[in-house]
Amino acid sequence: EEISMNKSEKLEYQNQIESYLEDNHVYDLFEFLMKSLIKDKPEDPIKHLIEKLENPEPKRIIIMGPPGSRRKEYALSLAEYFNMPAFSVGDLLNKEINKKSEFGKKIAESRKTHSYVDDDVVLELVKKEIDSQEKDKKSWIMEGFPRTRVQALHLQKKGVIPDKFILLSIDEKVTESTIKNQLTNPDEKDSSGTRYSLSEAEKIAKNAVQEYQLNMREVKDTCKGFVCEIDANKEYDKVLEDIARLLRLRMKANAPRRPPRIVIVGPPGSGRSSQAEIIAKKYGLIKVSITNLLKAEISGKTQIGKVAGSMMKEGELVPDDMVMSLVEQRLKSSDCRVNGWVLDGFPKTEAQIKMLSTLNINPSLVVVLEVDDEIAVERLSYKKVDPLTGRIYNTKTNPAENEVIANRLITDEEDTEEVIKKRLKQWKQFSPEINDNYKDRIISVNAEKDVSQVA
Repeated sequence: EEISMNKSEKLEYQNQIESYLEDNHVYDLFEFLMKSLIKDKPEDPIKHLIEKLENPEPKRIIIMGPPGSRRKEYALSLAEYFNMPAFSVGDLLNKEINKKSEFGKKIAESRKTHSYVDDDVVLELVKKEIDSQEKDKKSWIMEGFPRTRVQALHLQKKGVIPDKFILLSIDEKVTESTIKNQLTNPDEKDSSGTRYSLSEAEKIAKNAVQEYQLNMREVKDTCKGFVCEIDANKEYDKVLEDIARLLRLRMKANAPRRPPRIVIVGPPGSGRSSQAEIIAKKYGLIKVSITNLLKAEISGKTQIGKVAGSMMKEGELVPDDMVMSLVEQRLKSSDCRVNGWVLDGFPKTEAQIKMLSTLNINPSLVVVLEVDDEIAVERLSYKKVDPLTGRIYNTKTNPAENEVIANRLITDEEDTEEVIKKRLKQWKQFSPEINDNYKDRIISVNAEKDVSQVA
């Protein structure tokens, strides 16, 4: 007998099914099984899948980063935390130098100028280590590889697909300083043993940074879809927490059916809207801006709009129930359900967090943008809005296309200095709630860099 359901019942049923699939990691299971079929191409797919379920695939984690990123320290800390073996490609190279083998001589020569070791040498050494781990079906963490496109392609040809490829990014000045210190201090760890003058060391360091950046661009392109960049400019423990969260987080971007659900929060001036727009465009997601939803209500002169307009002028938060009704309606619309969404500037209160949970709207990733108060206030002082199109401009970094538009730009009422300070205070009071409620899926990002370098 056919069971008929109204629209509300169908949505409730769909939510229950999706919750079951997510809570029991069914999406990840499907993704894992599909990967194994594509990689192994078995004659008997059913038998192959049963064997895979009975013998889970080992985890493979790669950590890369420039000199000074402390990638080895992070690898060892994570290995201890997750109880997994870790090996360092740098250590493999050092062993060859100590053995004074033919490989060791080539490696030592490259170390003198901090240039890359030949791919053939690195691949031969790494191949032995990976084969040993794969033979025993062990999970592993590897740091310092791949450094070049050739090395990345070698991994793919071997059928070694990393579960996570973590790329640590740091200020290039830190990298240059690290290299110069190694070259001018023969006793420094990882030094080639040859002392250089400061001017010689500076030249070598700049060349090394350029070589790293050029090769890493090619590695990222080759490993597209696997690379997760982490800002390593922060304190060691905070970076380690970000990496650990990322490894525990089960990303759904490539999993069947379930689209990404991303929340971006941060203080005013952190660039939430710009980052949400970049991420939405890059991954084909729907950007949902709470500010834009409220402004649409204000323009439409609805009851919500009348209340929201007066409160936003004063820097006050619009009542939770009003905002929540707009958010629920937008996130449960068909385009958001099919494509996934990036939610900009919500939630802003503990009550809103609870409302999201009650409505079974659970983000798969929460991005917290961090920026100093002074920088936030300075950024917003340059912010202007086109009253005709609603487009946001920055008179310093993103000016209007022509004089006609420039002359009609205005300062948004919620971007006056008095209102900004009130909003910054509200953020500081609320941010601990974000950490407490979403601690298993948060990534903190330094948003003080240029907009294009953050997302």
